[in-house]
Amino acid sequence: MSQDILVTTVGLKQDYEILEPVYFQTTNLTRGVFRNPPLLDLAKQYASEIESREEQGLINSITEHHVSEWGQQTLETAFFVAVQELKKRAALLGADAIIGMRQDIVFFRDSFFTFQVYGTAVKLK
Repeated sequence: MSQDILVTTVGLKQDYEILEPVYFQTTNLTRGVFRNPPLLDLAKQYASEIESREEQGLINSITEHHVSEWGQQTLETAFFVAVQELKKRAALLGADAIIGMRQDIVFFRDSFFTFQVYGTAVKLK
């Protein structure tokens, strides 16, 4: 399951086999070529997990209004959603972990952004 996949920004001390890079991008754009998959739709899919993290104080709450602005709560939600989707892609490869995860954010005028995460899917030995 993708929830069991370890994600780290560094390597692992344990031996592993490199599978391949994994990548995911989302955006708060509602029009244009970079709009799929939109952050608001993904946030709805993860609503219960996001709500739980909001209650724990790990993510600030997000509303439909905030999705058109790149406030802290929108970026925190984008990060959470993107990492979960990255884990799904790694799980499809049979990975146990993602190493060297990085993120990029591209800001556009009018408070829109794209949010990308990427790393290397690995199988532990």
